[in-house]
Amino acid sequence: MSKPNILVITTHDSGRHFGCYGRQTVHSPRIDALAESGVQLDAHFAAVPICCASRASMMTGLYPQHHGLLDLCFPPFNWKLHDDVRHLSQYLHDAGYRTHLFGLQHEVMDLDRLAFDAHHAGQAPQGGRATCTDVAESLATFLKEHGRADKPLYAQVGFFETHTPFGFGGVEPDDSLGVDLPAHLDPDDPTNHKELAHLQGALRKVDEAVGMILDALDDAGMTDDTIVVFTTDHGLEVPRAKWHLYDPGIEIACIIRWPNGGLAGGRHVADLTSNVDFTPTILDLAGLTVPSGLDGVSLADRLRSDESPPPRDVVFGYYQKKDNRCVRTSRYKLIRHFTFAVDNRKPVRYDQLMAVGVAKPVQLYDLLKDPVEFHDVSDDPAYAE
Repeated sequence: MSKPNILVITTHDSGRHFGCYGRQTVHSPRIDALAESGVQLDAHFAAVPICCASRASMMTGLYPQHHGLLDLCFPPFNWKLHDDVRHLSQYLHDAGYRTHLFGLQHEVMDLDRLAFDAHHAGQAPQGGRATCTDVAESLATFLKEHGRADKPLYAQVGFFETHTPFGFGGVEPDDSLGVDLPAHLDPDDPTNHKELAHLQGALRKVDEAVGMILDALDDAGMTDDTIVVFTTDHGLEVPRAKWHLYDPGIEIACIIRWPNGGLAGGRHVADLTSNVDFTPTILDLAGLTVPSGLDGVSLADRLRSDESPPPRDVVFGYYQKKDNRCVRTSRYKLIRHFTFAVDNRKPVRYDQLMAVGVAKPVQLYDLLKDPVEFHDVSDDPAYAE
């Protein structure tokens, strides 16, 4: 087969909360093993701390300001991709791939806008929303019956988990190894421990579903010639994470394995990377032309070798509802606010408020000294430069 199969698994709201990313109380042995046999991006960030716009950036290689889906695609928000913007499914379909969607996607309301040959939703009990187990079983059945064919396969897999409620699908809390709280949450608040234990239960269920998929790939004899990606759309749904441009809102996992593609197992890429880099990277790895005009850059060379130059020295973030932007380097985070809600009235431009001393337009954090982003140093003369 001249082109590799491509299998992409994306979860909701999971950030980097996995064992391989240092969360020792999370049961994620299959995802951890995937990282050990592939390449793990250690400083990977979402362009947006909310699902639809982030996934659209990942699947188009464009920032929201360019692809047009600035926020959520469903009512009452109804943001849409611009008509001339192409999705990864379209690039791969045109390149001769069989394109199949398993579970959910959040890039469009009208699935015909994309280029999937078929949508396999998974068989949920009593007609409810499919769990990650339902979706994994659907994909496993497909791989057993139709995995190997004359055309390469692109399988896009979307889990509802770990969106709230964390108990979705009957998931039980998991605190068997304790509870690992993000550093910015109060360790003395019992609510935090309760919620994170339930999140850990959902993550354990996700890990089991990923294991089912990887086992099905093995059984179909497709492991060596398949690019497998496991990634997340944005940070955890906990305070100061999802919906915010602080690191807990935009930090995401990304693991890429391809045994026949020169991606040495167990490698870590510490450089800053963004999920706008995803589509150009996948196209490049598959030997396809990366279109001009994308905001993302291919990480293919860096995935294969430390000798390749770092792909970028900054990542950017955007959140439409709060009209915020951020730029992050390896040491600093600058958050810029453009509007400000006054007494729940229509948002007012920050430059108007600054004129009367009402609002502060920027936050600056020294991530080396303040990794939890609690101490704004934008007014400190030592950081003026």
